[in-house]
Amino acid sequence: MLKTVQKFIDKHNMIQKGDRIVVGVSGGADSVCLFHVLLGLTPEYDLTLFVVHVNHGIRGTEAEEDEAYVKELCLAHNISCDLIKADVKALAVREGLTEEEAGRKVRYEAFYDCFHKNKCNKIAIAHNRNDNAETILFHLFRGSGIKGLTGIPAVREEIIRPLLDTGREEIEGFLGENGISYQTDKTNLTQDYSRNKIRHQIISFAQEEINKRAIEHIVGASKKLSEIDCYLEKNISSAYDTAVTYLEYNNAYEINIEKLRQEDPVIQKGIIRKSLMGLSNWLKDVEALHIELILELAEKQVGKVINLPYGILAARDYHTITLKIAPFQYKNKEDSKSLEVPGWQPLEIPGEVTIPQTNQILHIKLIKYKKSMIIPRNGCTKWFDYDKIKNTVLIRTRQEGDYVQIDSAGSRKKIKSLFIDEKIPKEKRDLLPLLADGAHIMWVIGGRISEAYKVNEDTKVILEINLDGGKQDGK
Repeated sequence: MLKTVQKFIDKHNMIQKGDRIVVGVSGGADSVCLFHVLLGLTPEYDLTLFVVHVNHGIRGTEAEEDEAYVKELCLAHNISCDLIKADVKALAVREGLTEEEAGRKVRYEAFYDCFHKNKCNKIAIAHNRNDNAETILFHLFRGSGIKGLTGIPAVREEIIRPLLDTGREEIEGFLGENGISYQTDKTNLTQDYSRNKIRHQIISFAQEEINKRAIEHIVGASKKLSEIDCYLEKNISSAYDTAVTYLEYNNAYEINIEKLRQEDPVIQKGIIRKSLMGLSNWLKDVEALHIELILELAEKQVGKVINLPYGILAARDYHTITLKIAPFQYKNKEDSKSLEVPGWQPLEIPGEVTIPQTNQILHIKLIKYKKSMIIPRNGCTKWFDYDKIKNTVLIRTRQEGDYVQIDSAGSRKKIKSLFIDEKIPKEKRDLLPLLADGAHIMWVIGGRISEAYKVNEDTKVILEINLDGGKQDGK
């Protein structure tokens, strides 16, 4: 196995002589194997290793045993070891992450702290072939595009994965043959996490009932898709350079509609995604429907605006589609900036937003409308015709000039008058949260909605908002 791993390392030019490498070691079979592989290559490549172990604060005594094992392993081989403790559960709650996401964030922060502290040039992670297959299926089931189906990269900047082409059975066989002990994380044996379900139910079934080489074939397909993705990226980059202009003065991307139309649909979508990536630096919450809505702007009237994740606006101009951050600072999981306007908050579509005044949560998503759908009739779930929205949707309190449309004929009523009619006390009127499209109030949250945004037979896309903790008042 060592020779096979070394061939894989050399094929991807992962390691050079004199490298200083951070090694993530959990104590499990994969990371212990990685440790011993790199230890075995140290004389040939003149490596200097630095181990990082993270105790996630989830598994109690077992986690303490893992930490002690890694400490002893490093002492036995005279390898520097950083032992990190973190409260992953608390981080997940605080930042709105899953425990898996929070754990990954903590680990990589620890890796990079060690990386910079010790002037390293590589970070070695113990992902193997099975992990790769699980990741590919996970992305497939989530509706990923081609990029997500290319799997885990063997090398990404300073991160290397020497075991990526090695199966879990080979790893355990290597450890057994060499009498090397390792720790077992019992959470990996449960069905509590999505990846565990893929591992123990889907992949196990595929290997036993369909083809014992299922993992190999899944990974093989991802390699072919990677080749296709590389080809597409070259063509997308070329088309992007022709169709897109970056406006540095206001951090906006202008996409020439005529040049966009000249491209194949797959290239058009790639241009849109590349532009969005330039604004947000990640696309986790950008769905295929968002890309379709941006492309549809080319057929809309000038001035049409749609809201996108990460506070991005897409606007139809005369000859271009402009993508830019909404005219206020946007707060997300990766950005500590606060809003410029106190008490104002953009609607994250899709996503979740907490109403500052009440601490209630709005759950937001987009749905393609079908005529057979039944419109919700309760006060907590509201449907709006997404194409009728003209501006950035904000959660805010009332402002001078706010109004609501009260009938299908277009009649308006000032919010002040609506509050008086509904006998809302004066002291509460400036505190009530509103969903606003400019000065047009779409929804007095928990109460009345504007007639202008109601779903009808011409609706194509629904903006669904569910108020968690709202009152069932039927309005």
